[in-house]
Amino acid sequence: VSRSAKPDFSRLGPRLGDLVKDVNEKVRNLDDETINQYVDDGQLTLTVNGEEVELGPDDLIVQSEGIEGWLVEQEGDVTVALDTEVTPTLRAEGLAREAVKRTQDLRKEAGFEVTDRIEIAYHGTEQIVEAVGAHADWIRNETLALELQRSDPDQLSGGTVETFEIGDEQLTIGVRRVDPDEAMSV
Repeated sequence: VSRSAKPDFSRLGPRLGDLVKDVNEKVRNLDDETINQYVDDGQLTLTVNGEEVELGPDDLIVQSEGIEGWLVEQEGDVTVALDTEVTPTLRAEGLAREAVKRTQDLRKEAGFEVTDRIEIAYHGTEQIVEAVGAHADWIRNETLALELQRSDPDQLSGGTVETFEIGDEQLTIGVRRVDPDEAMSV
């Protein structure tokens, strides 16, 4: 994160008169270290045309400039930067979360009780299949699934099946309630 500064002309103009133009040029060429020191101390002394100019805490407007791929916000002397790059790991986690959400929606649509154990069959595009496989234990736990199989959901006897678009990915999920007796034997 880098910072830039510019004079607050509404404050400095009346005080400095014609000197404000030269102060502006000097302030806009300040390096990050000097700007950071100004933010910490709340004051800065510049020599402009042989004159010392004292700048107080409200005389400069300091802005944080982000780095590509980062979201940067500043309030007062606090700057927060957030890396907005979606890594393959984050993408897979997001796809897995979306698979859980869609499965829970299907459970509700099928009229299952919250405590019902289910069987899930799924297929889809490569990335979503990989994401579901990588997070299979978590998905089973979140959905109360006794089985999570990569297979044709239409072959799931007595199941509810739906196909979803998740961004550029496609996922078909089938859910079937597992009878309590069947659940006990697993």
